[in-house]
Amino acid sequence: MRMHAKLFGIVLCALAAAACSGDGDETPGTGGTGGTGGTGGTGGTGGTGGTGGIQTSTVTGMVVSRDDNEAAVVGAKVEVFGTEISAITDGDGLFSLSNVPNGDVFFVTTATGNWGIVDYYGVPDETANGVNLGVVPDDEITAVDDALDDRTISESDGFVDILFEGAKGDETGMISAPSDAPFTFDSLEEPQIQNGIIVDASGEGELFFSSVDPAVGTVTATVEGVPNVTDCEVDESPGTTYPIMAKSITIVYAGCKPAQ
Repeated sequence: MRMHAKLFGIVLCALAAAACSGDGDETPGTGGTGGTGGTGGTGGTGGTGGTGGIQTSTVTGMVVSRDDNEAAVVGAKVEVFGTEISAITDGDGLFSLSNVPNGDVFFVTTATGNWGIVDYYGVPDETANGVNLGVVPDDEITAVDDALDDRTISESDGFVDILFEGAKGDETGMISAPSDAPFTFDSLEEPQIQNGIIVDASGEGELFFSSVDPAVGTVTATVEGVPNVTDCEVDESPGTTYPIMAKSITIVYAGCKPAQ
């Protein structure tokens, strides 16, 4: 079950839809008929079964703005990372993607005047009821930039957001690429350099890494729980390797449970 994520204080819901499709094996050929007469004929050779195609699904959903309005975004582009599969949202912010490979898939959502979001879902298990994707308005990022001293958030760089579920407070995380010092949000939803993960009543908290160079291509992430309080690990994803893109926020999911 996909957890909920907050981006800059806005809840990022995971809804989704898909129907499996894909071709199975073809029917093998029939052996030939034995010959007649004094000498028995030789039976024909059976045909070869066809090769099954890659299982795919159709993924539908909506793109919304991750701000207080949560409005549908018209003209947003939704892509399946690493493929040529893409769609543009219609006048209601809806999209449909055909022939999406089954398995863990990164969806890249972008729109003019917004920062994009890179998020992954298991297709079709997590996309069976439609996916709710999003983008973050430029002014939301500008407000964070203004609130953090000695920091410039550039549109030529990427973001990483480690989302913790089941956290108790003071969990930490790292990524494999250089970045600014990570920040989180306080109880008033004001950004601050990390001195502990701020956790809401549902046990969710976020840790953001800005100024990640897209030239690194991909990053990995690690997380640590609070000694004797929580054990945390990054949730399974495609090789736990996450793509970094300019002016986009890449989401990394982490789960925590009480320490054993």
